[in-house]
Amino acid sequence: MSKIGHFTSRKAETTFLRAYDALAARWPVPSTVIDVETPFGTTRVRRSGSGDGAAVVLLPGTGGNGTAWVRFIEELARDRVIYTPDVIGWAGRCTQTAPVRDTADVATWLCETLDGLGEDRVHLAGNSLGAWLSGAVAVHRSERLASLTMFEPSAATFGKPSWGVLFKFLVAGMRPTPERMRKLNAWMMPRVRLDDDEFAMVLAAVKYRMAMPWDRKFTDEQLAAITAPSLILFGAETIAGDPELAATRAREHIASTEIEIYPDIGHDLLWANPEQVIPRFLDFVRAHDPVRA
Repeated sequence: MSKIGHFTSRKAETTFLRAYDALAARWPVPSTVIDVETPFGTTRVRRSGSGDGAAVVLLPGTGGNGTAWVRFIEELARDRVIYTPDVIGWAGRCTQTAPVRDTADVATWLCETLDGLGEDRVHLAGNSLGAWLSGAVAVHRSERLASLTMFEPSAATFGKPSWGVLFKFLVAGMRPTPERMRKLNAWMMPRVRLDDDEFAMVLAAVKYRMAMPWDRKFTDEQLAAITAPSLILFGAETIAGDPELAATRAREHIASTEIEIYPDIGHDLLWANPEQVIPRFLDFVRAHDPVRA
């Protein structure tokens, strides 16, 4: 993996930014774009919504960015502030200047971003690999989190991904044609069809050399260090490991955790079942809002 994230060419960057801007233009609620300086470079953050509760920060899945939440932001931002940052070292509008080496650096990046936003404690949630990044923050800096939510955490979060999963990603990445990328997406998220703008973003992002640590299984000690109230949601048919084994590890080692496994749903949990997942998440967030003096 590159130490500093970058596009393979200027043309690839231009194509990606065009796709990014097209999706950002569809953002359905009023928002403000903020650039936050961190030790690792500039992080682009979009702020939506308003309200008295603690703000929510949402991290996207593998290689994604803040626009990934465009389908859900209207409901999420009804009564509180929602931050949807791009992830430094992934394709987006961040500018990375220093390498993010390990989970401690991941936590530092996110907490420095929170400092720049003027936020002390937030509800942090992530999807897929973004769930692992969120977990990394909780391992090192749980005191900054009012709560932690993991939507369908990536395969290595609680266990080891199968060689079959890794092989499919490897094959698609070696020659990422539109046909191969559609097949990969259909395998990962069979109940979700990306529209033209969303797929253009996925295809363009492949030309970015990512520079954020990949997921590695959290140790028992790391999981025990997560003291923030946690909600972990799995799809029973996920390709991302064994949800029952993952749930067992989480229950054994995370002090305060709620876990649900949704039947007949896979890694597309949030996209295929938003009418259940989003209200469950928002109820959890409300239940763990910090008490104001």
